[in-house]
Amino acid sequence: MFDFKTPTKDDLPYIRNICENFGTMGCDFNASNIFIWRNKYNIRICVFDGFLVLAYFRQGKPWGYCFPIGEGDPSSAIAEIFRDAKQRGIKPSFVMLTEAQRDRLCKITGYEFSFKELIGDEDYIYTHYDLSILPGKKFHAKRNHISKFDRTYPNWHFSLINRENKPDALMVAEQWYHNNKIPLSESEEYFAIKEALSSFEKLHMHGGLLYVDKKPVAMTMGSRINMVTFDVAFEKALVEYDGVYAKINNEFVKTLVGFEFVNREEDMGIESLKKAKLSYHPVAILKRYIGEKND
Repeated sequence: MFDFKTPTKDDLPYIRNICENFGTMGCDFNASNIFIWRNKYNIRICVFDGFLVLAYFRQGKPWGYCFPIGEGDPSSAIAEIFRDAKQRGIKPSFVMLTEAQRDRLCKITGYEFSFKELIGDEDYIYTHYDLSILPGKKFHAKRNHISKFDRTYPNWHFSLINRENKPDALMVAEQWYHNNKIPLSESEEYFAIKEALSSFEKLHMHGGLLYVDKKPVAMTMGSRINMVTFDVAFEKALVEYDGVYAKINNEFVKTLVGFEFVNREEDMGIESLKKAKLSYHPVAILKRYIGEKND
């Protein structure tokens, strides 16, 4: 049986190293995300045969196992997942599978599975070039939004998040929740933002702040998934400032020097958010699946 544990800050170097070499663009294989969302999703980890095994727990038992993370042949780790589930008296479910992982799982085990696409959990992937340059006719509207912002608020400036301005980033987030009538005490995301800011350096976070007349009006931050893909985990803005989301997005991406791709995560099944993400013309939409072995 796996010896699962809750990930700690001390685990971050190992998790980061193994995830960054895994070769996926998925935001769930991001060391910082695994840590800051550990409580909301009851994420537990263990190491088996050189692979990192993640599982989501409910009532003391795994309700979903992730595809083993690591280099080489994961067959032994996958077989151990089936043994672990049997010993716990549960039916093994594999969750957050990409299409490639779904197909590989079937090939390795030789089993037949029933898979269901997880609508709302797709990651939207963009090129750094598109988001930073906004080239061509397809980004004409985005460039117009930014131009209008520049004309309307000439006294804007952008700063990277640092020790001194972290409170400004939290202030924007808190105002966003207030404006959207979401109690802070009821938002797991708010606590994740607070933790990401308080452990900013330890989590290797990178973020930005947009100001108008010295007032913080937008914040964003994230961390790298691997050496070519950056994950934008949080983005909050005060919508009374017309064009503010387009502006913070563009200014922040310009700072992601060296990255080829940007993952702006899922739409959570919210139609307006899906529309917004599609309007930036993703080069890939990373679908997710949940699967159970057929009896």
